[in-house]
This record gives sequence, structure tokens and C-alpha cells, in this order.
Amino acid sequence: MRVKILSTGDLVYLPSHFILTKKNNDGSVSEYCELKEPYIALLLKRCQTHSELFYRGSIWTAPNDMLRNYAVKGKENVSYTN
Repeated sequence: MRVKILSTGDLVYLPSHFILTKKNNDGSVSEYCELKEPYIALLLKRCQTHSELFYRGSIWTAPNDMLRNYAVKGKENVSYTN
């Protein structure tokens, strides 16, 4: 099984009880959010140890080793329009 490296624009699956954080310039946590239900978020920027995600109108951070790519019915990040 091939593991896809996440990159900007990918959708990521966040399970319930996943914790997102917002950080100050010095790296300390200024705010956190524990998800009450699963969510699909957009990856905005991937750094060495963490990524920035767009979640409910704000930018949050999450550790890279906890993020999983979201694929619909075996298709990787396909957008559909009506």
C-alpha cells in the first residue's frame, strides 16, 4: 500500500476528539479545540512538524503525524461541481 504525502490543498480527515491548536509567535498554545464529531478539513500549509488547517472559518494547527488523507470512494481529493 502506497502512502501519499499530504500537500497544500489536500483534504484531511479529523476524527472526533481530535485536538486542534492555535499558537502564539513564541510557539506556546494560545487556544485549543477538541472536535465533538469527525470533520474534513483543508490543508493550507505543511511545515516540518505540523500543518495549518482551515477548520470552521479559522486557521488551526495539527501535528503532521496525526493527519490522514481523505479520499472519497477510492478517489483522491476530487472536486465535483453541479
